[in-house]
Amino acid sequence: MTRNRRKEMIVWIAVGAAVVLLAAIPLIRQRAVPSDSQVPDYSQGMYYQSSYEPLELSADALGDFPTQYHLDDIPWIATEESYNHSNSLQMIAAQKGIEEPRGYFDFLMAFTYGAIEHPSGLGFFPFTDPEIGFIAAAPYLGLARRYYITNDEALYLDALRYYLSQGYPVRVALDAAVLYDLEEPIPHGEVLVGYDEAALYYFETLCKFGIPCQPRHLPPGEEGLRVSDRTLLDAVLGQAKMLSYPWRYSFIIFEEGPLKDDLGLIWKRNGQSLIGGAQYGPPQGADAVEALATRIEERGIKVDVWMVHFELQMFAYTRRDNAAYLQEAFAGETDIERAASLFDEAGELYAGALAALEDGVAGQSEADKIGSMLRNAAALEREIGHIFLDK
Repeated sequence: MTRNRRKEMIVWIAVGAAVVLLAAIPLIRQRAVPSDSQVPDYSQGMYYQSSYEPLELSADALGDFPTQYHLDDIPWIATEESYNHSNSLQMIAAQKGIEEPRGYFDFLMAFTYGAIEHPSGLGFFPFTDPEIGFIAAAPYLGLARRYYITNDEALYLDALRYYLSQGYPVRVALDAAVLYDLEEPIPHGEVLVGYDEAALYYFETLCKFGIPCQPRHLPPGEEGLRVSDRTLLDAVLGQAKMLSYPWRYSFIIFEEGPLKDDLGLIWKRNGQSLIGGAQYGPPQGADAVEALATRIEERGIKVDVWMVHFELQMFAYTRRDNAAYLQEAFAGETDIERAASLFDEAGELYAGALAALEDGVAGQSEADKIGSMLRNAAALEREIGHIFLDK
């Protein structure tokens, strides 16, 4: 494996772990913790229980299901960019007749509106916890998200088949490395669309990290990729262990629910994510970007380019894509058109910082130049956040 590929995969692991651990930090302060050695698992467990709204699976709630079944009303959407979770929601929404661009789902989930500093202090990520994003987005699609958990393998497999047979696409969080025999674990999400007696079928959502996939938007009717029951169980359990879930197996479905159309909560959540100002834990939002600027300025030529390369790359394209969505969806709204323009400017600054770092930091003057670009980008993100809060 090349150094670049390995670094990409490690970054993706950190993305999944960082958003969860960061969100759990306030719970450490709020409750007594059994011992120092148990802080990460204990605090994360409290976070999952309070924020994911898990529902314990019961065999009594399941009915009979046929030996094989396949959903033929779901498009297959996959991208090379790291939009796997919003791709999942876009596919599920399309089954309900909701045909919207992917940027709509990024927006509702706040998936690409914000930042989280890497626990190491060098690098940051443009993503938020997708599980919470699904909860936030569901009402605006007329849906209600249900998160089911169990430690029983047989019950889990029966539940997947039962809900698929009832017409529900099933989104599972898992370790993609188990599916594709990769070297490094990768927190990931797939959409199950069918099953037979020994396996399940799914639509891959992400085409990178060595995953055998081509970017696509195919109409409904595709069979999908086949995975054995055993491999799927191992992959789901792999993510549970990687992120310290207090359960072994989980999945989500979306049921019909009341439709919400007041975007006030979405504007507020996205705005706060961009501004930052976290009371506990590492810097978030614009604060995380400024923290990276400071570290680059302080370390100068000692900066490890590969510690920030892919993060800046992701920031550049997510900000560009956020801008494109806002420009189209809110055309004529002067404040949001302004926010879109600022996202474009921020994306250019991240791309400029990335280009300057490509060959390493030549000296202190270049470090200061990169730091200045990042500080300017942070100021733009903070301004966008305030525009959103004013909505």
